[in-house]
Amino acid sequence: MKILVILPLVTVLSACSVLDRFKSNKSTVVVKDMGQEEVGPVVGEQASFEWKELGSLFSKLEVMPEESRRKAVKELEVSGASFILYFSYDGTKVSKKDSQEIAKHIQFMQDNPTVRLRLEGHADARGTREYNLALGENRALNVKRAIGINEDINKRIEVISYGEESPQSEMDNEIGWQKNRRVEFIYQ
Repeated sequence: MKILVILPLVTVLSACSVLDRFKSNKSTVVVKDMGQEEVGPVVGEQASFEWKELGSLFSKLEVMPEESRRKAVKELEVSGASFILYFSYDGTKVSKKDSQEIAKHIQFMQDNPTVRLRLEGHADARGTREYNLALGENRALNVKRAIGINEDINKRIEVISYGEESPQSEMDNEIGWQKNRRVEFIYQ
């Protein structure tokens, strides 16, 4: 008999507390780590995150003519420079080997003062979407810090993170994941 009296009371109180959450005018966002389960988009239908702090400054810079840019980038490719740097699991640090590759890009940007660079950070599919977006951004920002030795070069670099949204490999194993943990150099 006690259960029949208590059960409706508990149900009513539970319903009231749920309704209070929907009546709130606060625009609070709660991010919950769901482990390996899929997490909804970060903001609306946004599947990537752009670092926009320098966005307006970046768009006002002088642009290298398309044909000149292609020729210069082709010369950089022929020199053996890598346009992709790979990272360890959960890693954001630039290795000594990668620093040597970055030095080639620094020299390239010094030799071509109107070329702009977009660093695209990526992560493998492990972790939540939010975590992987932040991880991709941190990887790209660390590469930018390694490149940005002077103000002129620094303002010509844009950072964007795709997190896990743009995989290079669809393999669901360590070989595939390694290919997806990267920063790509895209010259504009």
